[in-house]
Amino acid sequence: MRTGAGRHFEVILFARHPEAGRVKTRLAKDLGNRNALRIYEALLAHTLETVRNSGYRNVLMVEPPDRTVDAGIWAPGMDSYLPQAPGDLGARMSAAVKSAFARGAERVLLLGCDCPQISKESVISSFKALEACDVVLGPCVDGGYYLLGLKEERDSLFRSIPWSTGAVLEATLNILKKQTLSYILQDKFSDVDTQEDFERVRHLEPLKHLGIR
Repeated sequence: MRTGAGRHFEVILFARHPEAGRVKTRLAKDLGNRNALRIYEALLAHTLETVRNSGYRNVLMVEPPDRTVDAGIWAPGMDSYLPQAPGDLGARMSAAVKSAFARGAERVLLLGCDCPQISKESVISSFKALEACDVVLGPCVDGGYYLLGLKEERDSLFRSIPWSTGAVLEATLNILKKQTLSYILQDKFSDVDTQEDFERVRHLEPLKHLGIR
């Protein structure tokens, strides 16, 4: 297992149990529940493979919590499966970071599962970037971020953020600047929340086989 010269690095992946009508609801408004589920499952499979192949310890944070018990069926091969904490996205991310550092992690990477461009190299380079900065972020085209890397708890990054808007990254960067924390931005990628997002990346490997029109 790749651990950074014997050190404990941990990748935390946030995922929702794949069920029609419960995933990618904004996408489903235009493409229907079945197609939204197919897209989600393709993105989830791609991200799971990426995380497993990275060589770092990996944890799947499951939503809803009561589906954690069967997460190994729809998300096989992860090192650990844990329920997401209650609260908004910021509260759930903050709790996940705290639990990772409590387990002895020295660096933590948070990932969603809706970015087809994420790769093993993205994960490795993000951990590498933390050697030179306090925080690493992977910006999204829509103004959010697909990746957040930390080497210590930073609760302020999860408070007063307008989640699910195009101002998430800007608000996060403003906090970093106010606190004079150093950061590195990784490549800008597209996540898939809307039909417009899907049209932008449908030609990429995780999605091009779906044949959705």
